[in-house]
Amino acid sequence: MVDKDANNELDSIPLVSEQVTNGENGELNIKASESTVGSNGAVADHEESETNNQTAVDNTENDTLDKDKLDAQPNHNEQQREADLSDAFSVKIQDESVNDKTSEPDENKDTASRKSMDGILNLSENNLDATKPEASEQELNPSLHNLMSACQQGDLTKVSELISNGEVKANDTFSDGITALHWAAINNRLTIVKYLIENDHSKADPNLLGGELKASPLHWACRNGLVYIVDYFIVHTDADPTLRDSQSYNALHLAVHSSNITLIIYLLLSCCGSTSTSKQLYVDESDNCDRTSLHWAAYQGDLLTINALLKFGADVSKIDKNLFIPLHWAFMKGYKTVLKVLAGAGSNIFAKNDQGKDSFEVAKDMNCYDTWIKVLKECGRNPKNHWEMKTIYLNPKIGKLVTFFTPYIILPIMFQVCSFYNGFVIPKLFFSVVLFAGSIYILQKLVIPTYLAEEKAIPKSPLLAGIFSGTAFWCIVTWAFNIIPTLLFKKFISNLVLSAFIYLFVWSFFKAMFINPGYVPVPSDNSVTLDQVKDLIKIGRFDTDNFCVNTFVRKPLRSKYSRFNKKLIARFDHYCPWVYNDIGVRNHKLFVVFVYSLNLAVLLFTHLSIKLFKNTEKMSGYDSDDESQKCWLLSDELCVGYKSHHFQFNLMLWCLIQYIWIAFLCLVQTFQILKGLTTWEFSSLNNRLQTHNGYNHSTLPKDFDLTSSNTNRYNSPKQSNGLSICLKLIGLDQVVLAIKLGIKSIFSHTSSVETYDPLNEFEIPTDYGFRTNWLDFWFIGDIEWRNIFYLPIEGENNLNRTVVDYYKLYEYPPKLADVDA
Repeated sequence: MVDKDANNELDSIPLVSEQVTNGENGELNIKASESTVGSNGAVADHEESETNNQTAVDNTENDTLDKDKLDAQPNHNEQQREADLSDAFSVKIQDESVNDKTSEPDENKDTASRKSMDGILNLSENNLDATKPEASEQELNPSLHNLMSACQQGDLTKVSELISNGEVKANDTFSDGITALHWAAINNRLTIVKYLIENDHSKADPNLLGGELKASPLHWACRNGLVYIVDYFIVHTDADPTLRDSQSYNALHLAVHSSNITLIIYLLLSCCGSTSTSKQLYVDESDNCDRTSLHWAAYQGDLLTINALLKFGADVSKIDKNLFIPLHWAFMKGYKTVLKVLAGAGSNIFAKNDQGKDSFEVAKDMNCYDTWIKVLKECGRNPKNHWEMKTIYLNPKIGKLVTFFTPYIILPIMFQVCSFYNGFVIPKLFFSVVLFAGSIYILQKLVIPTYLAEEKAIPKSPLLAGIFSGTAFWCIVTWAFNIIPTLLFKKFISNLVLSAFIYLFVWSFFKAMFINPGYVPVPSDNSVTLDQVKDLIKIGRFDTDNFCVNTFVRKPLRSKYSRFNKKLIARFDHYCPWVYNDIGVRNHKLFVVFVYSLNLAVLLFTHLSIKLFKNTEKMSGYDSDDESQKCWLLSDELCVGYKSHHFQFNLMLWCLIQYIWIAFLCLVQTFQILKGLTTWEFSSLNNRLQTHNGYNHSTLPKDFDLTSSNTNRYNSPKQSNGLSICLKLIGLDQVVLAIKLGIKSIFSHTSSVETYDPLNEFEIPTDYGFRTNWLDFWFIGDIEWRNIFYLPIEGENNLNRTVVDYYKLYEYPPKLADVDA
């Protein structure tokens, strides 16, 4: 029978009371254990019932005890549990036998059910008494637990107290083998790491392996991309980067897994370069599956890491156990740029894996076959000749010249054909469009690929520069042979001024095109680069803002990597397709002179052309009262030009269309010069105003001793679309940005309540006042007229009336209190 205590226990276990019920014909149904006892008192399946009854008992205990404490009992007596279960089954069988001998169907069956319940409850009570929880490792060693927690949280005071008092040792661990140094490293606690290594009481061993992966603290830091922690281990301890964890990964493998390019560059420079000494890592060292760091970078689609590894000699032909080369793994992501780099680095596109599949079959399996075909074509391979490299019949330099001078021929033909006054308007217009589009198509398919293998190659080819220079050339020819003979003396001053502007924009155009825009010198010795990296780490600035991960050089302020020239440009302004060059510190003044002089030259050419048309009107006896001779929407002078000088009229109209973006470009460049900004800085500032944050990949520890400095940067990448590209080509993107910022500023100042002012959100560190900014742009050195004609020999230029070297500019000159407005 169930005693009073057992009944009270029944009330305290609702799970059992809900799951144990009387079934049909007096059957005892235990839903939790899913066992059934038949009406004849026999157990249906003894083995299954034994297992299920154990489940029922376990469920009862789990509802009464703390599960974690119950699971923590390592010495639980399984044999006693089985004996208890056998007793329970004996009680149930004996009760069912009594039911068979007595023929009292309802009352006796209820009695049997109660007796069976008594057995189960007695079993539960016995097990509850037998399973007393044991203390955990943390409870048994609270000092070590406190040390681990303090290292995770960065509590140096607590760590120092525990170590100095001798309560724990730095290398003490629980059963998992994880040391305090592991926790400090993975949590980016640099001061804690330093203390554990350098304290005089108990020094931590940086090469102890712990955790499920049997990894060292250096491994943990590398896996999370923590540059400053890794630097401390490499420089100030005997941490071994060649150690491997249980997955056979060394420090370089784990750094690649983190995708932190700054950490990868650091390890390559310090452990894989010629400057590394005892802590040498082999760039192509493989793991237990024969996969190198390049395999993993390709699998991740990490372009920056791939470029860095290739720069240090990584082998693209290495195979893993599945006979995969890095190119095969790159198809997992299918990024076009990654595939193009690996293909261009000499990967064997016909290499087969263990399944006998080459790159084409792998690409099909990964649904990137079309992308792969485009990549191969852009790399100069011929699909009609088994994808061998195409034979180049045209020298790249000749190809550039053909692209540049093609508009010199196409434009005059178009201007001459479009004589709409003589009729056949649609055929002539159609011919002109076909001629222009067809020439571009031929250049794009046959000529441009000889020197530029890219899908969108037109903006990066000399075609746009050729269109401008071709237009300017025929304007000069028309001025020399049409305007000067007729209007030389009548408009002598205008012709003289125009000749001066022509000289200026022609000279500045070709000078800006061919001059070095300001390439930041890249050290040829990796030891110099490593020294730059160490200097940046000391001041807490080793990140993508202050180090160029494409050229491996410290980035001066206001510099930017150019994807056109593949170099770092000092005081980068923008890439201009109309001059076929980047605009930087050495040619920015030339570019502005070109834009200003071109702007005035277009106006003077238009003025003189109209005067020529008017002179022709007088000499030809044009009758303005004759309706048959009038032109719709055109004045009399323009009508004469339209009929009698259609080539020059079309040329003038084309120049006026170009003048739209030239005028806007003049205004925007002037505004940016007065504000002390470059085009790139202005665009980045607008992006920061929209997102309220900048982009920078940095793992600087929070406890790093960082001194404040004026190194504001303008990094904020933004994806371009088709419209933005078109606006950039014609120079209207900066106009749109200026208008947007102006509208925001107006609304913020006119609002009656305190509102967010975007123009005051970020200080412009290069804005020293309108006057100072303007003089800094035009003069090098003292404010003397002779200095306005000087061009930078290297990276020198004025900033806040002081000559600075933009190749080595790492701090801005301080602003004075009386900066002019």
